[in-house]
Amino acid sequence: MTIKKRMVLPLALAVGALGLMLASQLASATHVRPKGASPLRASLVPAYKACSSPNRTHAAPLAFPSCNPPVQSSNFLTVGTPDANGAGANSVGFVQLTVKTTSPEDIMLTSTISDVRCKAGTGASVCTTANAAAGPDYSGALQSTTQVRISDHYNGPGLNEAATVQDLPFTFNIACTNTADTAQGGSCSASTSANAVTPNSVKNTQREVMEVGQVAVNDGGVNGIAGAPDATQFETQGIFIP
Repeated sequence: MTIKKRMVLPLALAVGALGLMLASQLASATHVRPKGASPLRASLVPAYKACSSPNRTHAAPLAFPSCNPPVQSSNFLTVGTPDANGAGANSVGFVQLTVKTTSPEDIMLTSTISDVRCKAGTGASVCTTANAAAGPDYSGALQSTTQVRISDHYNGPGLNEAATVQDLPFTFNIACTNTADTAQGGSCSASTSANAVTPNSVKNTQREVMEVGQVAVNDGGVNGIAGAPDATQFETQGIFIP
């Protein structure tokens, strides 16, 4: 009986220790997450500069200071609007993030923006097709950008700990081409993925929660190059109320 007790006691301790180790490992690789959250579709509207020197007041009940006239954020691009530039209102745009759950897991990135037109001063090489009204088609590049905050299981020395990453930029480029229709500006689109833009940025089974900030689309600066140092914000996540 004494021998059996000596054998059982170390075994019980070993099992207990193993349980603590497993509990510790599980605790280091867990975080609150939903059952699912996909896709994220952000409709786009023209971006305007914030009102910093008010000269008007909005009507009640939103009686807050306002700035007249509205000023677009982009120095280089615009869209058709009859009462603003004489062209038809034909622009519709969105950016969409869709989770691919089959292996290899990924985030599919798609975007389309129609009726994109050059403002005066944009480089002639990306503004070659004139329209019946307003600016010519834009055939340069755009860049979708947002800030993301990632919480996943791919951290620490063993790459198996749950942690939240510091906020980081999340970008992809959108190509624009001319259209034959003189009532339409340039047509812009993208179809890519997070792993195509940044290889191995999305891993299998890491239970990644990605918080997505305001989605913006920047122009390509004077020469139409995505990510150019002189790029300005062209469109932003929003809705339009007719």
